Amino acid sequence: MSWLKVYPAGIRSSFPVGMAIFASTPHRDQLGGKGSKIEVEFKISGNGNLYGDGFAMWLTKQRATPGPVFGSVDKFEGLGIFFDTYKNNRPGTVFPYVMAMVGDGSKAYDQPNDGKDNEVDGCSARGLRNPQTNTRARLTYFQDKNLSLDLMYKAEGEWTRCFEVSDIKLPTVAYLGFSAETGELSDNFDIISVDTNNLYDSGNTSGSRKTPSGRKKGKKSDPVAKEGGSWSWFLLKVVLFFAVCGGAYAGWTFYRTNRRSSRF
Repeated sequence: MSWLKVYPAGIRSSFPVGMAIFASTPHRDQLGGKGSKIEVEFKISGNGNLYGDGFAMWLTKQRATPGPVFGSVDKFEGLGIFFDTYKNNRPGTVFPYVMAMVGDGSKAYDQPNDGKDNEVDGCSARGLRNPQTNTRARLTYFQDKNLSLDLMYKAEGEWTRCFEVSDIKLPTVAYLGFSAETGELSDNFDIISVDTNNLYDSGNTSGSRKTPSGRKKGKKSDPVAKEGGSWSWFLLKVVLFFAVCGGAYAGWTFYRTNRRSSRF
């Protein structure tokens, strides 16, 4: 028996699966801006030397429905990230293998060759199954610019870049979902947590919105500095005014004294 296990709001739920779907939630807010960062904590585990097939993370225009591609529908429109643990026919490729596919709604997944004809990019991730540490995936997407995936499975806090590709276009309104498939084998797929964040500028990975001037939105100029500068300029003008007045008075006094002396 195989299981797809999820932890919504900290509550663990389990579903016996040959093919299974977890979650298909609207992702409008994240992809409605300039970019999105999605971080997923997961775990792939099981017993024995034969296991499979893997799980997938989806950002698609349609809601997830059961199907033959890691438990979800084929010929999808959007992005599929496949964590493939079973090797069918990809000579020279080390599994587990993580890859991205961008579907246009009519393109079928190349299942006999583990998606080789559909792959945008990918990487081998030996040690992703039955890891010694927490495993996470971090997907970063800037609309119509670039897509990158980082994995953490070697050591806690150690991120490994899986791939980065440019000129990727995804639906501006998409659904975030997860699915898993085991076929005739068995394995355990745990989706432990999912965090999503908006990104507004490709040079600003912190996700802080910026104004056109480049200053962070909501960050005001320092009123103390402005006030101090204004008072300094005011005091300088006062000092200059009295200096001029004093010089003029001294000059007038000197002139009057000389004039009186000349009379005598």
